[in-house]
Amino acid sequence: MTMTDSPPATDTAPAASSPAVAGLYDALTTTDHKRIGRFWLRSGLLLLIGAVVLGVLLGIEGTDAESTDLFGGDNAYFQMWALYRIGLALLVAAPLLVGLATVVVPLQVGSTNIAFPRAALASVWGFILGAGITVVAVLAGGGFGAVDRVTVDERDAIALTLVGLGFVILSLLLASICLATTVVSLRVKGMTLMRAPLFAWSVLVTCSVWLLTLPVLLANLLIAYVDLHNGPGTFGGDASGSLAIYGQIAWVVEQPQVYAFAIPVLGILGSIVPVSAGVRAARHGLSVGLIGLFGLIAIGAWSQPYFQNDGAIPHDEKFVFIAFGLAALLPVLGSMGGAGDTLRRGGDSIVGLPPAHLLGALGGGILLLLGAGAGALRVIEPLELGGSTDQVEGIGTLAVSGVASLVLLSVIVAAVGGFWFWASKIGGHELPPMLGRLALLGLIGGAVLLGGGQVVSGFFDTVNHPLAPPTEDAADALAVVSLIGAILIGLGALGVVASIGKAMRAGATADDDPWGGHTLEWATVDGVFTEAPAPVMSESPLLDDADHEGEES
Repeated sequence: MTMTDSPPATDTAPAASSPAVAGLYDALTTTDHKRIGRFWLRSGLLLLIGAVVLGVLLGIEGTDAESTDLFGGDNAYFQMWALYRIGLALLVAAPLLVGLATVVVPLQVGSTNIAFPRAALASVWGFILGAGITVVAVLAGGGFGAVDRVTVDERDAIALTLVGLGFVILSLLLASICLATTVVSLRVKGMTLMRAPLFAWSVLVTCSVWLLTLPVLLANLLIAYVDLHNGPGTFGGDASGSLAIYGQIAWVVEQPQVYAFAIPVLGILGSIVPVSAGVRAARHGLSVGLIGLFGLIAIGAWSQPYFQNDGAIPHDEKFVFIAFGLAALLPVLGSMGGAGDTLRRGGDSIVGLPPAHLLGALGGGILLLLGAGAGALRVIEPLELGGSTDQVEGIGTLAVSGVASLVLLSVIVAAVGGFWFWASKIGGHELPPMLGRLALLGLIGGAVLLGGGQVVSGFFDTVNHPLAPPTEDAADALAVVSLIGAILIGLGALGVVASIGKAMRAGATADDDPWGGHTLEWATVDGVFTEAPAPVMSESPLLDDADHEGEES
């Protein structure tokens, strides 16, 4: 039984249509998973540019919030800060991962298409609609709560923000169903889940976690929407305002749920490192287990401080929260150790500067390791990085944002490494290697400065709130460090877009297998299997074929 919808046998677009109309018709009706994936990637890159610009502006404001007013008031400042934090996860990291997975995962498992391709197309257009509504609503005065009195028009804009984000979540859930079904049901014969490529396996784990947790976020939005129109007015109707709406959804970018966006980082690491080293991955089965364990730890819908202020034990001092925070470090350490062992066994396979895709994979893994390490420090109670236990008006010190920044930026760095690695499958163009290295160095260095500065600021009791003034002079200096990091991230993101634009203008066609790949996507020609893949016998079927040919010769 097939799990894919068959594309129309002929192009039903009117023959006399103009190229623009025909192109729009094709974009709205295509069932090609590669085109659908590119829609996701373009959306994610566009929103990434917007996010880094917003991040720089927030950094400038944060260095001197008392005398600088770039956004036109405290309320607007808070709304942009909340949009940046929520958007970096749901509007940037998520679409980049979904786009990369939509292109690559079907090919990795030996399928000719993604499961339910029409549903996959609907998911990307639903995401574009939802993301557009969310951004426009925030710019119109909406957002996720208020720090001062809210007018009727602003209340309507807040409601529209919740509706837009709801569309985004529904679209991610629909895409998760398509991707998870592809990995479960469309694998080539002989490919058990233990033999699945690590990226495809990590996508399955990620989609499973999202399907378990994002519906809870959707319920949070529904509760906030109903309260906004019919509840006791906790949305900020009085002069003091309220952060109640943001407090109900902030858990999605805090521990442990924020790790749910970073699970594919381990899959990208496990797919790129062995190919770069020219050897089989060290302990593939153990890597499968570590990714699965990381997925279990990333299930964080239970961790909602807003609903757990019982007056007894503070949320961040409860045993389960501490255990999850410490345990998250273990699978990341294990995966990085496996990557290091694979590179060691590769010997002299990497000569000179590392290729851009390896730099992205290792950089993403290192940033995730730093984020998980900072998360472990955050749950150690004597360090008091959790800060305030007021579950409504502000949760924790700036170290909470630091953990999120390191984790989410690790996703972006690893995804960019994936662009360079799978460029021939995504768009058929070879991306410039040196410009890619420079862009990735900017992203990695900026992430260390931004996230690291925020984490260290937590030790000076800087509150995780955009309007909270620094408590010590050192925190002022760290705010400048974080601003420099945001600027570097912006330059890196511009470098990525410039690289892609340069490759498209040059029109240079990439080789179908420029790296000597190990998994089935590298057996395709122009992203298409010329013949049905043979049954696989291991996690590296192309290496098996090479070994077999060597024995015959």
